[in-house]
Amino acid sequence: MSANLWVEQFRALHARARKGQLPEEEKRRYAAAREQFARALTAAQGMSLPPGQSARRSFRIAQGLQVDIAFASGPIRAITMDVSVGGFSVMMHKPPVESEKPEFTLRLPGNQEPVKGKARTVSVQRKIGTHRVSFSMHGVPEKDTERLETALFDLALERIK
Repeated sequence: MSANLWVEQFRALHARARKGQLPEEEKRRYAAAREQFARALTAAQGMSLPPGQSARRSFRIAQGLQVDIAFASGPIRAITMDVSVGGFSVMMHKPPVESEKPEFTLRLPGNQEPVKGKARTVSVQRKIGTHRVSFSMHGVPEKDTERLETALFDLALERIK
């Protein structure tokens, strides 16, 4: 089967899943297809996964989403550079205190409820006059993790014509 045909079949399956129209047998097939699609995305991004790690939890989408981060020094509102189920990156004028674990609110596309949790700084890259700061997400309820993952698949599929 060609890659284009596979993507079109996955797109149709994903649309049906979003509408809650999959019987149990197709739900298992859909979960496997999501992992296969995510593995293709991580490979295209030049990422390698440790054995046993799910690609669905690792692939990133370069997408600007609004995120509010509540630091002890005061809240900031930023736009993400990229987002995954496990974290996000933003540009900041000065890096945060690495030991701080601020709360965050990540707005999803459309009129969806935001995803909330705690963030932990995982890397800081100094750029000219600014810093790219990457955060991991913690304490996100499983239903919100699933909503975020579905939104990321939506965004990925929008980019494939």
